Amino acid sequence: MTSDLPATERARASLELLYSISRELTSELDLNELLQRILKLTSEKVAAISGSIIVLDENGHLTEGAVFYDGKVIDHTTEKLEDPFDRGLAGWVFENRKPAFVSSTLDDERWLQQSADEADEGSRSAISVPLLLRERVVGVLTMVHSQTSYFSEDDLTLLQAIADQASVAVENARLFTAEQERRRFASTLQEIARTINATLDPTQVFSQILDQLARLITYDSASIFVVEGENLTLVAARGLKDEAAILGMKVPIGLNTLTGAVIKNAEPLCVENVQLDDRWIKWEKHPESETIRSWIGAPLIVRDRAVGVLNVDNNSAGVFGPAEVELVTAFAEQAATAVANTQLFAESQRRVQALSALAHTAQVVTESINIDEVIKRILKRTLSSLDAEAASVALLDETTDTLEFKFVSGKSADHLVGLRLKRGQGIAGWVVENSEPVVIPDVQKDSRFFPKIDEQTGFITNSIVAAPIMAESRTIGVLEAINHRGDTFREEQIELLMGIAYLAGSAIIRARLFSETRSAQMRYASLFEDSIDPLLITDLNGSIKDANRHAERFLGQSRESLRERSVFELGIPYADKVEQELAQLDPGETFSSEPPMPQSEDQSLPIEIHVKRIDIDQQPVFQWILRDVSERIELEQLRSDLTSMIFHDLRAPIGNIISSLEVLETSTVKEDEAFQSVLSIAQRSSRRASRLIESLLDLDRLEAGNAVIDKQKTSITALIKEAVEEVRPMAEAKEHTLEIEPMPELPEVDIDFDLILRVMTNLLENAIKYTRTGGEIRVSAQKAKGVLDVSVRDSGSGIPPADRKRIFEKYARIHRKGKPKGRGLGLAFCRLAVEAHGGRIWVESAEGEGSTFHFTLPL
Repeated sequence: MTSDLPATERARASLELLYSISRELTSELDLNELLQRILKLTSEKVAAISGSIIVLDENGHLTEGAVFYDGKVIDHTTEKLEDPFDRGLAGWVFENRKPAFVSSTLDDERWLQQSADEADEGSRSAISVPLLLRERVVGVLTMVHSQTSYFSEDDLTLLQAIADQASVAVENARLFTAEQERRRFASTLQEIARTINATLDPTQVFSQILDQLARLITYDSASIFVVEGENLTLVAARGLKDEAAILGMKVPIGLNTLTGAVIKNAEPLCVENVQLDDRWIKWEKHPESETIRSWIGAPLIVRDRAVGVLNVDNNSAGVFGPAEVELVTAFAEQAATAVANTQLFAESQRRVQALSALAHTAQVVTESINIDEVIKRILKRTLSSLDAEAASVALLDETTDTLEFKFVSGKSADHLVGLRLKRGQGIAGWVVENSEPVVIPDVQKDSRFFPKIDEQTGFITNSIVAAPIMAESRTIGVLEAINHRGDTFREEQIELLMGIAYLAGSAIIRARLFSETRSAQMRYASLFEDSIDPLLITDLNGSIKDANRHAERFLGQSRESLRERSVFELGIPYADKVEQELAQLDPGETFSSEPPMPQSEDQSLPIEIHVKRIDIDQQPVFQWILRDVSERIELEQLRSDLTSMIFHDLRAPIGNIISSLEVLETSTVKEDEAFQSVLSIAQRSSRRASRLIESLLDLDRLEAGNAVIDKQKTSITALIKEAVEEVRPMAEAKEHTLEIEPMPELPEVDIDFDLILRVMTNLLENAIKYTRTGGEIRVSAQKAKGVLDVSVRDSGSGIPPADRKRIFEKYARIHRKGKPKGRGLGLAFCRLAVEAHGGRIWVESAEGEGSTFHFTLPL
């Protein structure tokens, strides 16, 4: 047993086996020989006493198999392996697409017990793996041993590796065999196809089909019948007595006959012995019908309808099987092509007329964009092209979900206009509901017909052909032609009406788009003129093409004087920089900038500039928005001054609170645990408030570049420990695990201890706050390429990719339901403090898996 071998020997044996199989299988294209080699090589290496391999086609059907037993391989065992595949272990492996390990065949319900004798022989062990190729199971390989628990996981792994090698070889061999069989009759079909393409007379093709079929299949007689009305007419025969005399013989299509069943079901039929089938008919003019036993009938299918039958007969029973049925069906398709060619020729003549009608319709449709005029012309063409008494267009009102007859031409036109149907009501409603065309020769026999319209109008509807009017992949109405002036509407006229309906849909959409475009232009012009911001339109070179009223007032120039001037001549600073940026803009992209615009020599007006590249009347232009932001800047400064004032005023009382708490701590009884606990909370909270105030004050100074940094040599390890101990009570309150990971001896760094301590504390408090109860928070530091890399890792919900840079901006916050809300200042302070030391800060995160914040300090 392979599990008894040392690991290195097993590995070497496995590699040798895989190499051997890979080498042998790549050159073997005979499927049966290939299966034998796989079974022999595999059984030797896993010491199996028996085994099997099955091959499956694209549909998961068992096509070939081989069994290994008593040292021999028996191929062509498909029938014997059907039960194990359907109900046993191999079937389970196929269904679940994964290997199976059976320690005892008597105790595992996946193992199929073939008989009571097998159970008496005692339990065995088995392993089975799928042969996977591009996510499809192409076979199953199974090995069996007489001892229970004989195979090991190593054996299963080896078997799976063998299966991976064998899957490609098995599929290649199967495809090679199939290809050889296909090539054998491909040339025959080509000869028939050449005849079909050279003539429109199907009888010439039928004779060649029967002659060529005899080369590939053994038959005693064969014949071709073609449907003509309610009868089958014999058009070609081989192997029959006096063939010339019986050609043209007509046989009624009886539904209780074999040929009738083929015609009705439009599927091939194979009978082992027709003499035992009640549906077999014996004809006096066809004496061979007494001696025929095996029989295949294949339908000639044209447009999903059986138009004839190809019969192949043999005087011996049980001669034909699935392979012969496939061959006969292929030749029947060729015979059907010959029939279809004659039909197509006749249809092609009708199609020429239909295409001519569509061309004329397209011409009249494109001559106008007035929707009423277009629909009237379409109805006129519909009446003449389909030779109908009346035609109508009903459009869907989506607000009421009803179908309204908007346009009607022909008899009773005035009475039909304005009538409404519910969606799904009547034939028109059904067409809209299902988005399918329909032809109804007799509406009185159709349950979908809505007779009340005839009752209201006095018009008598006999036949209808209707097609949906489509626009942008949705149905917006229906086009109908009513009552053919001759006999009735034909099926092929649906295509003509669908073509006209398509033109109608295009015309309606084009007219609507024209109207919407004009409305949009008017709205844009209104918005352009009434915008509260100055707006300019320039070409790609910066030449001004238009300006609104606010732009005239803002720039102090009239619209006429601005036109054709360059926007870069208006005194906008950094014009060269703006010009360079605009050259890189793609359609739809926007460039924004906030340069000041000089108002006088000693004063400048801060403006915000947005330039977007858009298309107006199919011409690419730049749209400029010049927005006065002086008031916003003043408000920002006011808020900054107010915030600074508030925090400055808070420093003194917070400091007094901290001092008082320290005095209180020294003067109280240490044994009073409740009091000490409350006092500790108050001290931590006051220190946290103090840090927040200091951070906010430092935030403004850091932003302005005015912060005073008191650097000194500091142990980063000591700083981390102090920060961790400061926030530990907060972590314990949420039942977090807060640990410092083992760190190597790290060099001292030249930093402002208080600033970096607040950075560290900030990151730890954030990790605690945004991690679910019972989470993990770990701190580490290491030396890397001239810097110290400090990290704080949590097991929280993670940060979305779009927010990972934004969170370090001032007042930036992530809004998530059920999560704590911050002020958007803490991480901004961390960034500024770290950058003031010449370092950088960033976050690595995966949603649902937590976040790791890193910052570096130069050594």
